[in-house]
Parts: sequence; structure tokens; C-alpha cells
Amino acid sequence: MKKENWKLISYRVKKDIAELKWAIIAVIAYFALSGRILGSVCPLVYMTGFPCPSCGLTRAGLAVLHLDFGRAWEMHPFIFLIGLWVLAAAYERYGKGRDGLSFHLKLAGGALIAGMVLFYIYRMYVYFPNCPPMTYYYDNLLYHIWELVKQ
Repeated sequence: MKKENWKLISYRVKKDIAELKWAIIAVIAYFALSGRILGSVCPLVYMTGFPCPSCGLTRAGLAVLHLDFGRAWEMHPFIFLIGLWVLAAAYERYGKGRDGLSFHLKLAGGALIAGMVLFYIYRMYVYFPNCPPMTYYYDNLLYHIWELVKQ
């Protein structure tokens, strides 16, 4: 790749980080604090105790970073499709220099979300409530409210 292309990519990355810095800081702060304060990084789990369609993705992502692909697959196999989608989006943004996503990438993103919802229904039917991450978490807000109301 030519030196000019790397300069353009570098400029775009720096510009995107500068424009999104507060969102990036908020996400990092949320992940850093929510587990300690709320007991879970997932707001649905914290509020209801029920897993959401993306439950297991954080653990799967961490497993991928540790090159434990089998564990990542167990936690949430969609981590690999999401990773491919992110790489394709990054290629469009930085490799091709597009400002928005192509129709095909938007369509793939919609299909990915629909697939995750269908997979969630399957996992809830087959694995809930005894197989992590598809478990019921009793230490949730609604459960505590229910216990207070019962008394």
C-alpha cells in the first residue's frame, strides 16, 4: 500500500476517534464499572435476571482475544460472524474510504441481528436456565422488588 494511502487511513482513524471519544470513554467506563456496581454488564440481566440475545458475547470476545476459540464458540458462536462484519465495515470505511455502509453490509448486519434473535430463542428453549450463559440470575432488580412486595 502506498504511503499516501496509509496517511489517509491514519487521518481517518484519528478523526473518527476524536469525534467518538466521549462515546468510547462512556463505553469503557460502563464496562469497567457496571460489573462491579450492578453485578453484571448486561442491563437486562441486572433488571430481570434473564439473559439477552447477546449474552455471552463479552465472554466470547475475551476468549477470542485469548485465542481460546472453542470457549468463544461455546459462549456465543456469533462472535465470529460479528468479527467478520466489523472487519468488512472497517475495510469499507478505511480501505475504500466510504463514509457510510454499503447496502450489502447493512443487509448483512440486519441478517446478523435476525440470526442472533433466532439463535436466542433456540438457546432459551434448549439451554435455559441451567447452562451458562443462558442462566437465570436471581440477584436482579425485579426479584428484589418482588421479595420486598411479598413481605
